[in-house]
Amino acid sequence: MNTLKLKIATPDYVIYFYYPDGKGEPGEVRMDINVGNAFVLTQASNDNSAGHYGFKAANAVKECVADNNIPLEFTNAWH
Repeated sequence: MNTLKLKIATPDYVIYFYYPDGKGEPGEVRMDINVGNAFVLTQASNDNSAGHYGFKAANAVKECVADNNIPLEFTNAWH
């Protein structure tokens, strides 16, 4: 599970903080709107070595932007 909080939104890109399991020092994911590319800018301190949480966060942000939805905060959960 990730907690995501909007850091900045411009017409060209959005950046979200992501918190694995809702705690710890956040990482950042960026979505370049014109290109359609989402990626991890900085990995969260408690993300695993493979960056699993960051990958999930980037995909969640990409889905939100594709749906024209840029919430201030949301939770991304999976099983």
